[in-house]
Amino acid sequence: MKIKDFTLEKIGTYVAFFCGLFVLLPFKLKPLTVFVFFVWSLFSLFKNRKTIKIEIKTLIIGSIFFISYAVSLLFSENIQRGFTILIRCIPIVLIPLGYSFLTLETKIIFNKLFRKTFIIAASIYSSLLFIYLFQLGYSSQKLDLYTYYSYITYEFWGLNEHPIYSSIFFSIALFFILIEGFKNKIFNSILFLILIFGLLILARKGVIASFFVLSGIFLFLKKDKKHTAKLVFVFIGLFLLSLCVTEIRGRFLELFDSSKVVNNKETSTGIRYILWNTSEKVIQNSNYLGYGIGDAQEVLSKQLALDGYDFLSKENYNAHNQFLQIAIAIGVVGVCLYFFSLLYFIQKFIKRKNPEAIVFLLFFIFVFLFESVLERQNGIIIYSFISSMFIYSSEFDKNSSK
Repeated sequence: MKIKDFTLEKIGTYVAFFCGLFVLLPFKLKPLTVFVFFVWSLFSLFKNRKTIKIEIKTLIIGSIFFISYAVSLLFSENIQRGFTILIRCIPIVLIPLGYSFLTLETKIIFNKLFRKTFIIAASIYSSLLFIYLFQLGYSSQKLDLYTYYSYITYEFWGLNEHPIYSSIFFSIALFFILIEGFKNKIFNSILFLILIFGLLILARKGVIASFFVLSGIFLFLKKDKKHTAKLVFVFIGLFLLSLCVTEIRGRFLELFDSSKVVNNKETSTGIRYILWNTSEKVIQNSNYLGYGIGDAQEVLSKQLALDGYDFLSKENYNAHNQFLQIAIAIGVVGVCLYFFSLLYFIQKFIKRKNPEAIVFLLFFIFVFLFESVLERQNGIIIYSFISSMFIYSSEFDKNSSK
């Protein structure tokens, strides 16, 4: 291929394909998607600088989370750790900025290829997950499922990922199929089942509940009763089937046993109960002002140790709730500012009559209730890509006046 054939648009297809492979990229390579995307968007800005209109107000509101974290460095004692966290949060600014540098047509082309690639990549990941489990001896039940989760988190052929984030990736891919998917319905159905099985085997309760509720809401908003009924039937059937697995059944039944919820450091629900209560305590101790991003984790860990939860303290467990996590770092004011930014975009999506965008943002908000997604690199990057996809592009808008 000649060099002159490499137009900005053609390069964009390679960029979209690479970014869509996010799920399959090793941990250390995932940030490269941000770098490649942003550099490409700069070339787009240079080429189309006379026609591109950058939405400054939208960018500022979308950056409230990052700006608040940056300001909190002023009252952080551990400045070095604070800067490290701030650098990790840079995609929250760079990805939306990159999107604002693209023309509308380029955004739509990028988004479509990103979604299709992401669906395939997540489906491959889910398939590899099952192959890996059976290679470890899951079919012969040599070890319990919790041990296999540990292997997935720390080993897994260089593709290791925490199950909560893998579940989020699977849910996003499933939403993409519901939104558009591929032209071949049979192919869509096969990929849907592969992803559903992956979601269920990981048994992340909060993510599963969030996906099921919001996918139902999405199909209801689209007035698609036929697909809503099919989704409910298939999901409930597969969910009940997954409960035949002892460990998965136990993870859900623990919700109905108070002894496994209240101050129980042996169950995932009990650990979250402890973390949420402890987080509320340290927020109160800061007079609801927060401790700064540099000191938030250390303060939480120290309080856990004081309350007798040494294991959780030594493992540096975060709040496992994004809003509590923000409050520990930048106080209640910071949480209110972030809520304002979320409500601003929901209102904007409602005005644009964009149910796809509303459901995706609500999905992240729901997951934020059970996990501090924006405390990890992978959560920050995928959140920034998905939210920017809908904020800065109008391909699904029903109201062109916005």
